[in-house]
Amino acid sequence: MTVHQGRDDLRHVAAARAEFLERGVAGATGVRDLVVASWRRSRSAGVDAAEYRISYHEDVDLDSRLVRSARPVIDRLAAEMVDVPVAIALSDAQGRIVHRLDCSTAVGRQLDRVDFHAGFDFGEGGVGTNGIGTVLEAGASVSVVGAEHFTEALVRFACTGAPITDPVTGRVHGVLDVSSLAETWTPLMHTLVRRAAVDIGRNLLQDRSEAKRALFETFLRADARPRQAVMAVGDSLTVNRRAQQLYSAAEQVVVHQHALFLMSRRDRVTDSVTLESGRTVRLRGTRILVGEEVAGIVLLLDDEPGRPRPAAASPVGHTRVVAGTDGPAPQVPSPAGRSPGWRTACAQVGAGLARGDRLLVLGEPGTGRRTLVVELFGRLHPTGPVVVGEVDQVVADGVPAAGPGAGPTLVVLRHLDRIGPDAARRLPALLDSLPPDRYVVAATLDDGRTDADLPFQVVLREFAQAVRVPPLRYRTEDLPQVVERLLAELAPGRGVRLHPAASRLVEHHPWPGNLVQLREALAAALQRRPVGELQPDDLPAWCRTGGSSRTLTPLESAERDAIVTALHDCRGNRVRAAASLGMARSSLYRKIKSYAITDA
Repeated sequence: MTVHQGRDDLRHVAAARAEFLERGVAGATGVRDLVVASWRRSRSAGVDAAEYRISYHEDVDLDSRLVRSARPVIDRLAAEMVDVPVAIALSDAQGRIVHRLDCSTAVGRQLDRVDFHAGFDFGEGGVGTNGIGTVLEAGASVSVVGAEHFTEALVRFACTGAPITDPVTGRVHGVLDVSSLAETWTPLMHTLVRRAAVDIGRNLLQDRSEAKRALFETFLRADARPRQAVMAVGDSLTVNRRAQQLYSAAEQVVVHQHALFLMSRRDRVTDSVTLESGRTVRLRGTRILVGEEVAGIVLLLDDEPGRPRPAAASPVGHTRVVAGTDGPAPQVPSPAGRSPGWRTACAQVGAGLARGDRLLVLGEPGTGRRTLVVELFGRLHPTGPVVVGEVDQVVADGVPAAGPGAGPTLVVLRHLDRIGPDAARRLPALLDSLPPDRYVVAATLDDGRTDADLPFQVVLREFAQAVRVPPLRYRTEDLPQVVERLLAELAPGRGVRLHPAASRLVEHHPWPGNLVQLREALAAALQRRPVGELQPDDLPAWCRTGGSSRTLTPLESAERDAIVTALHDCRGNRVRAAASLGMARSSLYRKIKSYAITDA
């Protein structure tokens, strides 16, 4: 690769940059192809070469696995370059600075003037050609010297960056960058930075191995117990000989999936799972943490002899919402299911309603908490009235008087976590005014907010039992029944069904919005194909992704859908898809990983 370090070279590039900004590609004579391609991307992204604008993100993780793996390497690199006027920086996979160490206070002060700090975004689409964003676009180590930068504010600098890659997955986790003033740059930077980036990648591997090692060591300690069935659940499933003897492969899969649900809840857990055979298995689990990351969970499995099988998990009947506080809400079905977490929730809610307990039903939004309570209540009391409302509104309006002979009234307080201070003060008196033989009370609560310092905390003592409804991603064995019921509701009498390929997409998607999101996807598919067999193309584009660890902006969602559509139109050919999108192949590969696009 040709590099520019002499003054004549710097002047030539500066002149070519000026010509490019005025005339376009025709003016970029003698400039490296990699730099010209970056200039073109920068211009297409709307970067203003004259006016420096940069975005800041508060949500960057300054103590991530990447940062932990990189710190010792950066410290060693800084020691090697103690007399060199540079600053060393680390970015995440989005180009946001997460760590910086200055070997020169003079260079550091210059970098401060362009916000080269933690949290600032040096993606190429924001600030143009540079030693972080261009590395992510190119997928390879890059030096950007002087006027090779697209933005005028960065021209005084030279930046050499190298991608940090996970040796196992090949995923780019971030960029290691060494920045200096342009006149002091040397090609030796390339060797140092690339070597250090490889070392950080090795540390990522060791960090990953540490998590696996911690899980396996805990498994071995548990396996040493005589005649104890043990399972370790992490990236894979490990089962000892005793567990293999006691449980079939299908039963191991059931326990495995329920363990994933338990692993998301707390560090130590005791629970029971009823298998299809009627056997009830007692689980004692310990979650394994390495730093703040969950490595997995180790389970001790024991049969519970004589334990009765819980009531059927399939609530039937129809939701009836009588004149209440907020009227009927859009129905979220509570389909039949066999997954252990779902069956346990159904059994616990049914038993609590039968006893007349005040129930607190926890779960993620969209999991069908309200509908589950209403339908199970309908099985117990077919003529019983049902009142459903937002908790503040119920407190403000009161509860209708129970009619004679109609059976007990169910009162469902929605979104207890959103209760206001005034309603929280008045709710206990309202609940005390409801005769327990005439009213059954349940409240729904977002389990992601249970630790929040909010007014609902003071009313938790009013409830006798808490039941957790599992999210849809832990109910994959229930998906065929869930989909069948949703389609029957959305398209009654049409006999609509999913093509096997469409079913696979549904099974592989994590459904962060749970039943509500699945319903929306099926409704969108029915708009494209109202009868017959729904094809994969009928489902929204985002169904072809594996989900994201964060909420996408509307622009990111549109970009993700455009990529999925292009890949489909190009029959999975990424080169053609990148060309049709006007995107570099390296950018497409990175975005496929970033958006977890699975059908590519």
